[in-house]
Amino acid sequence: MLNVAIGDWVVATTSDDEMVHGYVESVAGQLGIAFVKVIASDQDEIIGHHMEVKLATIKKLPVRGWDTDESIRSVIDVALSLKDEKWFMELTETLHAIQAKTSSVQPTQVAQGFFKNRLGVDQL
Repeated sequence: MLNVAIGDWVVATTSDDEMVHGYVESVAGQLGIAFVKVIASDQDEIIGHHMEVKLATIKKLPVRGWDTDESIRSVIDVALSLKDEKWFMELTETLHAIQAKTSSVQPTQVAQGFFKNRLGVDQL
């Protein structure tokens, strides 16, 4: 049996064959199930919900450091989607520290009224 703990980031499949990506909120080892807070899924309507998954379907995701601007921004998006203000503020402080370390690199100039979001979609 896979050894998962509360807070682990996982990918799993529900009993309805829905792929879920999220983090473990609780584990009922004696029943062989875990409850996952869904951050991403192939079924949009379950995003943000808690889903029951069998431990046998869980695959733990590797732990990565949040040492780049891009990785912190991605996690900030998760904090915003969860409406977790405390976590958002902690991540924002980390982002500012990373930006301070890399402040010697000047960002490219962007024309006023034009921006490109992290999804890669250009907007006017």
